[in-house]
Amino acid sequence: MDLAALPPFTNEAYRDFSVPEHKNAQEAALAEVKSQLGKEYPLSIAGKIHTTTDKIRSVNPSNPSEIVGIHQKATPDLANQAIGAAVSFFPKWAATPAPDRARLLFRAVEILKLRKSEFNAWLVYEAGKAWNEAEAETAEAIDFCDYYA
Repeated sequence: MDLAALPPFTNEAYRDFSVPEHKNAQEAALAEVKSQLGKEYPLSIAGKIHTTTDKIRSVNPSNPSEIVGIHQKATPDLANQAIGAAVSFFPKWAATPAPDRARLLFRAVEILKLRKSEFNAWLVYEAGKAWNEAEAETAEAIDFCDYYA
């Protein structure tokens, strides 16, 4: 990766939801995400899957009877395993050349842009955001990854 050849940083543009194409894409993403609400997610620590008896139920603050997702509540032992895994991986990450790290962030930018409506939809349900607020937060995530890359 030739870092000198990178284009200058520009902020991600906000979409205008009065444009039918943008409105339709957001409505489709909201419907798709709604079909996934209530799903339970396991913990993944160093490639190993864990479930716990204690759960965290994430609810839609705009509709508290709607469960967005169910997550595992880590025990102190699982939290220590996660910290240990991160510590043991650090030397490999520290030795990763900056251009390789930048490539990972640029890949995250690509994914966020490709799935922007979906990320917006999760913010609508998870945080009770209005469409334009979700759009701004997703654009900000894109900007952070792009800028730091």
